[in-house]
Amino acid sequence: MLAASEEMLRKPASCLMLLPALLWAADFWESKPFTDWSDKEVRRVMTNSPWARQTNTATTNARPSLPPADSPVTGFPAADGSPIRVPNLGRGGGTDAGAITPPDVSFEQGLSVMIRWQTALPLRQAQMRAKYGKEAATAPGARKILDQDPAMYVISVMGIPGALVTLGGAETAKRSIQDQTTLAAKGKPALHPDAVEFARSGDNSGDYMEVLLAFPKTAPFMPADQEIEFASRIGTVEVKYRFRLKDMVVRGKLEL
Repeated sequence: MLAASEEMLRKPASCLMLLPALLWAADFWESKPFTDWSDKEVRRVMTNSPWARQTNTATTNARPSLPPADSPVTGFPAADGSPIRVPNLGRGGGTDAGAITPPDVSFEQGLSVMIRWQTALPLRQAQMRAKYGKEAATAPGARKILDQDPAMYVISVMGIPGALVTLGGAETAKRSIQDQTTLAAKGKPALHPDAVEFARSGDNSGDYMEVLLAFPKTAPFMPADQEIEFASRIGTVEVKYRFRLKDMVVRGKLEL
């Protein structure tokens, strides 16, 4: 009888000992309002989180496979469905006039690139927190971004030299990237981006470009899909990464 009583006392004590560890294990994007994130936490969401991953790429000296010249490339759609054309900052000036002839490019080692889910709420929160500080929850510009329900998945790839991104001319490169980029989960048809856009990287890292890819939500991803594989060929650079969806759930909702 005494032994049984001691065992009953030990069980609640063990649960209490585990409680701090369980609380500590909760990620800050689960446990804290985004306006309370520190600068270090903001950087982590944007550079080393389930929505922002750095990965090494493979490179090849083969020339990129170019799609037919009449393949459509459109800008990201606005809320009313009309296309938005963003200024094309890639070499070639937005047309194939003066297009760059793809050189035989190769590297001893692959590049290190950053892949981000730009439409994921935690990523948008981090960006607004970095821009507006403690006022991010109330600033009109921030609210406009945070209150959106994005109609597409937008993924960015950063860290590739602009000369490789725009091989063959900006518009031709967009068509090539569009044709050779997929977002796929097991048992579902692979998605190709409906739109590809280029922008200069804002990290003062030299002549590097950000590639923005907008995928349709024709068959939205669900936690039950477990993993999504992003695969792309940008110029001569092959990028691939698998995202674990259970890590991208915040307060019970998959954030992509």
